[in-house]
Amino acid sequence: MKKKLLLIFIVSFCFLFVKAQNKNEITILYLLPFHLSENSTKISSVKSSTDIYQVKQFEMMGFWYGAKLALQEYNNTDKKINVIIRDVTTEATSLRKILNDNDLMNRVNLIIGPFYGVLFPEAANFAKEHDITIINPFSTRFDFVENNPNVYKLVPSFASRPEIIDNVFISQDDYNVILWGDTVTTPEMQAYKYYFSEKNIPFKEVHYLSLPQNTKKKNLIIASLENSTKVIHGVHTILNLEMENNILIVPEKWFNITELTEDFYKLSHLYYFTDYFVDEKKSEVLQFQSDYMLYYETPAELSAYSYQGYDVTRYFIDLYFTDFNANNVEFIPLSYKFQWKQIPNGGFENSHSRLIQIKNFELEEVK
Repeated sequence: MKKKLLLIFIVSFCFLFVKAQNKNEITILYLLPFHLSENSTKISSVKSSTDIYQVKQFEMMGFWYGAKLALQEYNNTDKKINVIIRDVTTEATSLRKILNDNDLMNRVNLIIGPFYGVLFPEAANFAKEHDITIINPFSTRFDFVENNPNVYKLVPSFASRPEIIDNVFISQDDYNVILWGDTVTTPEMQAYKYYFSEKNIPFKEVHYLSLPQNTKKKNLIIASLENSTKVIHGVHTILNLEMENNILIVPEKWFNITELTEDFYKLSHLYYFTDYFVDEKKSEVLQFQSDYMLYYETPAELSAYSYQGYDVTRYFIDLYFTDFNANNVEFIPLSYKFQWKQIPNGGFENSHSRLIQIKNFELEEVK
């Protein structure tokens, strides 16, 4: 019964039109992993909104809720938005059935695909062959955008982060640069090592944190530890050091570790990188939160992709109507910042990483 209701809910928002489209009309195909053919989790096991979005059938529902709010923005405009939604998980046959439906696909101008990465190459190849723009909202994989000018990759690569660190800190003051990580180098740490080596920026790589003695330089510590036990031990080490004038940049995952104490968040210069960030003081964000709660009776959450669904839909509809001239898009996303870099012979990758400071228990983006 629940599956039938969910299917009816989704289909009720699919508006298919058979007549030719004009310059003010666009057809969007959403490929979303709704898992309609699978058994759903018993509702009795769901204790909070966070639990709901952990259920497979609902993990992308926040994205779709945000997208629906974005689509409503065009109700009283001269733009006609046709919407097709299909359930795509990891079964190649189901994706191929959609792509091979000529009556369906001949109308599609834009594919928004927050479905699983295992099937993305096949959908991206189809988009390339039929000159359809396809959006990859969440994957970090670079190979998706190579040799395919029709792909937009929204998550910035790790290679964009060292340059920000250089511009914000290293070029402004004299630092001892310390890369603090595990014995196995992460892709992000590899990006730092490559950049600093190319730019002749001295750095020291350590597995156990200790600060240089008898130096007037400040310390810029870039951490990449992932094991929770090592992180907690490392944080205790940090709290015992003199950190007043030192910069600490940590993985965003650290903030999911409940054992971290208030003293850690009180550190004077604590930063992290993130792919999405929402400034909840902005009037546009407050309005979105209010509308989202009004329509869905649940709060908008980054972790549920509520803002991302809204941003991706609004931005790329507007981009389409500007003939893909990003300079003419007036909409400012709530959670993303886009700065497109076209890969040679390939698609477009967002190159704007977001550096956030935790200051007085509030989050503030470094401009």
